[in-house]
Amino acid sequence: MIDPVILVLTLVMVGQVLLSVPVLLGKVKHLPVNLPLALFLLACGVLAMVPIVRIQFLEEYQVFSALAFPTFLLLCPCLWLYVEGITSHQRWKPNRGHSRHFALLLPGLLVSAMMLFLSKEEHTALFIDDLDATTLIGIVVSISLLVIMVLWLGQCIYTTYLIARRLILYKKRLKDTFSNHEGKELNWLLFIAGSIWLLILSTAFYSNIMNSLLFNVRAEAVLSLLLIWSAAHYGLQQKSGLLEYEEESDRELCQGEDRLECNERAEAIKVNKIALAERENKKYQRSALSVEQANRIAIKMNEVMKTEALYLDSTLSLQKLSRHLTISPNYISQTLNETLSTNFFDFINQWRIEAAKPKILENKSTILEVALEVGFNARSSFYKAFKQEVGLSPREFRKQHCSSLKASK
Repeated sequence: MIDPVILVLTLVMVGQVLLSVPVLLGKVKHLPVNLPLALFLLACGVLAMVPIVRIQFLEEYQVFSALAFPTFLLLCPCLWLYVEGITSHQRWKPNRGHSRHFALLLPGLLVSAMMLFLSKEEHTALFIDDLDATTLIGIVVSISLLVIMVLWLGQCIYTTYLIARRLILYKKRLKDTFSNHEGKELNWLLFIAGSIWLLILSTAFYSNIMNSLLFNVRAEAVLSLLLIWSAAHYGLQQKSGLLEYEEESDRELCQGEDRLECNERAEAIKVNKIALAERENKKYQRSALSVEQANRIAIKMNEVMKTEALYLDSTLSLQKLSRHLTISPNYISQTLNETLSTNFFDFINQWRIEAAKPKILENKSTILEVALEVGFNARSSFYKAFKQEVGLSPREFRKQHCSSLKASK
């Protein structure tokens, strides 16, 4: 008889998948990046059913296990393709190059086919009683499973590395582009989902190879539920900030043009984006911007912040500042990075913090009200930026200043 707790947790997981996957698939036409996430959740849902089928539907378990095994091999590539797509500055679409991430799927399908040809007794011995294989096909299946599991664990480690590197680059590009990141940064739940996912995979691998459990079955079910819930919750609400920025730029460039001119401009933009992607790691190697020009741009940026207080606009972006100054975004970005040794995000927030200091000392408004007045979208981001710039929290800054005034008297 299956543990009632395991049964409830499994049903909740499957319910979450059944609710989330149709919604994600319904948005695939508009957001193709939802496809790999939907496949990832679907694979998680199938794997979540294994304990129930193994105990309650023993007669069908052989067919189900053969169908479920390849879903393991979908987890790594689907999660990576989703992260790749959601962090892209171009509209993501599946292509032939992505097929290399599914290299383990074909041998996995072959092993699944062989599992169907095992006798009931041999399948029970291998997958339920955990006994050694006694027939040739059983030995081949056992060895093949072991080899694929080892390769799969390596793929998981490599995928985690790819995701971490991608997120670091994405965060850097956000800082070079926006003055506020709310709704654009990848949700921290993704990191939790990735950690739980890797832990579950390691646990499953250890359990099968070492014939012992790192966690009990209930703990594994809870971890699986957290994984599915966080991935679904994150995926249903997350959008790519970089993609929205590029689409906004495209629309602005096409304003006032007829359809043909706009299409021609869109093609030119597409070619330019490809070139930019190829040069992503080659910072300004062939820029025509001279040191004298960069200094003039830096002076102009500081002057416009001082006189017009553009930093008060919470939606201020590199593109908006570029239009206001009639200077190329690339030149502004290069000036910030090389001349001022900062990025767009920190540059704007420095001005916001300076504007916030006298308001904090006046003590006439709450910290949240001050944050919103100077251009921040959230109290938490204001606290983080203030402490990074000043070395103190807003309250500590106010308290220190009051203490200094009392001491001087």
